[in-house]
Amino acid sequence: GWASDRSIMAALVLDDLVLSASRRPELLESEIELCWVQSADLEFDKHKGETWRNGTLAVTSHRLLWLKPEHDADHQTTSSAPARDCSLPLSSIKGHRGVNSFFKKTPRVILSVWRSAEGRPACAEAAQAEELDEVSVALRGPSGSYDTMEKNLTLALSRQEWKRAPLRKTGLTVGETYALATERQRGATSSARVGASAAGIGGLVRKQREDNLRADKSIDGAFKDLAALMDKAREMVDLSAKLKEALRENAESADDTNDEDKGIEKFLLTLGITSVVTKTTAGSMFHQQLSQQLSDFLEEPLKKSSGALALVDVYCIFNRARGIELVSPEDLIEAAALFPKIGAGMRLRKFESGTLAIQSSEHSDEALYEKLEAMAQEGGKPVGIGPDDVAGGLDIPLILAREYLLMAEQDQVLCRDDGPDGLRFYRNFFRDLFEY
Repeated sequence: GWASDRSIMAALVLDDLVLSASRRPELLESEIELCWVQSADLEFDKHKGETWRNGTLAVTSHRLLWLKPEHDADHQTTSSAPARDCSLPLSSIKGHRGVNSFFKKTPRVILSVWRSAEGRPACAEAAQAEELDEVSVALRGPSGSYDTMEKNLTLALSRQEWKRAPLRKTGLTVGETYALATERQRGATSSARVGASAAGIGGLVRKQREDNLRADKSIDGAFKDLAALMDKAREMVDLSAKLKEALRENAESADDTNDEDKGIEKFLLTLGITSVVTKTTAGSMFHQQLSQQLSDFLEEPLKKSSGALALVDVYCIFNRARGIELVSPEDLIEAAALFPKIGAGMRLRKFESGTLAIQSSEHSDEALYEKLEAMAQEGGKPVGIGPDDVAGGLDIPLILAREYLLMAEQDQVLCRDDGPDGLRFYRNFFRDLFEY
């Protein structure tokens, strides 16, 4: 481990980075990705030129993230210590300078990093004055990588998002949380004045006019520039996170949860991705990053939908969670097709009719057929089942229930009866006859 070797600069400075199952970094609270660049080397100049090569770098509102290549042969180091996924808090960066000229083949961003006495990254207040180290980021990727990183790093350092107060656990109920959020949105100024000017119909009209003006200013400010828009998006995601937390606490404390709360919980499950992957932030890595974020996002919905979701439903809930950054159907399909490549625990499946669906890797057609055969019998007697029966019995969308029935018929597990009661499917007892 890094703690056992204090002689290695990289192990002392950079923190371990926690990744999801799809190798997406787990972000801090209110942390937002700003850009991704490929083919980035980390060079630790003060420690015998140690270098970690060919990684992927991300600039976020709070940290610099570095992911080692997935294949061991691709990440070479100039020391005996293996490269690892790591992060550097922006609060520990005293300053940075760029080296990018016609005479330099590889552009670099050189970071001056504060260190504590214990050798960890630290802010200026916690670090000793003489404890400064340099870390260089060599950008060997596309020609625009340097400009992308330098611009976003400068923006993140100037905004200092890490100094803003994170969302705190309040223990409020859903109603109290909503009321608090609404009151906060109005602003402190609206609750301060009490007097003759605020009384009567004239006072109500004036108050409504003031609220409208504040709302207009809020909308104008949100779309004025990217930084303000990021603030507004974070407020909405924080609100959804607070509502989720309150619902979870209420569900744990209550003996039974009513249908209305279950519906709200299911809706909030798909509300708000803190840092959405976009073509602007991910660049040439867009579809890979989108695939990783999509697989992480679908873990819970797949569990609640018996391991399968129609792609049209995935499109709806994923875009609802992304807010204004909608993804096109073509990009969604391309991202889903990359699931095997990124090692996700799900796959894109195309049925005979052309219907597309996302299925968990744990899904088994044989186990599905056993469930369908069990549903087609009642007390040892055959009964006909239709898409409605399968959708209700397996808790899956109607479109997938129909595809499963047709698939079972094609594999001779079920046989159809198109009669006065409509199309029904029965257990195929002819197959039992031919087995003997």
